[in-house]
Amino acid sequence: MNTPKRWLCLVLSLVLTVSLILPAGAVDPQATSFASFLINAETTDTPTLDLHVALYRRNSAGTFSEDDSVRYSCSINRTAGKTAFYVQPQADRVWVEVDYLTDLNYDGIYEMLDGEDLPVHDIMNTSGQLVSRSTVTDPWTNSSYTLAKGQTYILSAETLKARGQQALQARCAAGNAQAIPGFTYSSASDRTLLYLVTLHYLSAVDQEEYTLSYYLRLFDSVIIPSDVPANAWYYETVEYVLQQGLFSGTGADSFSPTTSASRAMVWTVLAKVRGKQLSAGTPWYVSAQRWAVENRISDGFGPNEPVTREQLVQMLYRLASPEEAPSEAVLSAYPDSGSISSWARTAMAWAVENGIISGQGNGNLAPGGQATRAEMAAMLRQYVQKAAQ
Repeated sequence: MNTPKRWLCLVLSLVLTVSLILPAGAVDPQATSFASFLINAETTDTPTLDLHVALYRRNSAGTFSEDDSVRYSCSINRTAGKTAFYVQPQADRVWVEVDYLTDLNYDGIYEMLDGEDLPVHDIMNTSGQLVSRSTVTDPWTNSSYTLAKGQTYILSAETLKARGQQALQARCAAGNAQAIPGFTYSSASDRTLLYLVTLHYLSAVDQEEYTLSYYLRLFDSVIIPSDVPANAWYYETVEYVLQQGLFSGTGADSFSPTTSASRAMVWTVLAKVRGKQLSAGTPWYVSAQRWAVENRISDGFGPNEPVTREQLVQMLYRLASPEEAPSEAVLSAYPDSGSISSWARTAMAWAVENGIISGQGNGNLAPGGQATRAEMAAMLRQYVQKAAQ
């Protein structure tokens, strides 16, 4: 696939609602239906996201350097849990390639490599394994890679992840043929991986090449909303509370981690921790509000007001009902301990002792500061895991 066509394929690709790249004068009636790409996963969604992609090509010295960049919107197929992808050719001379788009420094710009005469993407063989495209001279005539019409081929999520991890390491390894100067490897970089799967078809009717392309993002257990950055301190915390069903998103593809949590949100989440089955009502929080009051977790006032960090800790303390009161001496380590309300000092000491709350970047507890949804999730995770010990 020549460079202009490869770059055009990247820009025009959509997931499931596919943008088909048709050569001028195409006459093959199978051009729009030469293969099907099917997904089997425990959880899926297909949001439209804005992407910023930088294209890297080899320079005269043989190393990769940025040559071009583009911004565009496209659909992304996201999956979580056990996942497999099925390719079903409806014509002869169909093969599959995989590109890896990486965001190695978490700046929101994806790196894509174009090896030109020495390809750096992968090709799928008929066993569903991925090998370097540079080792395959002509996939159209090689029976190990050309898929048979009418058969179904499986590309597993595990295979994609394994090759994606290798691509990440190669791009950050000094001296590697695929290394991009200036980048270093991070074990968390696989959170940003986008897989671009392209189905190729060489028509026997007009001798033209047709392609269908799909973007994929793979998660282990639960789909993480797009407003949770891959390198955020709260990434794993959000993953945990979503996986446990303690939190839900604030929209189709949002968690709103930096938004202040309301008192009603706290009542609802704590009720879930206790296994309370909340009934629907008007307003939405009425069942959780009633539970919180009846169980002396909260006075039930100000449901829409932002919860402060010390208010949240106080409710967690009441939920825990520890048998022994903690020593408030542990609070002296924090410069702003004097600003803790008298009614919250015991609860704050308990939370510090049990690792449920810690100082912010400046070392302060910020007891009167509004708790964000990410902070609330972090405290809740610590509470639940401590209680399970």
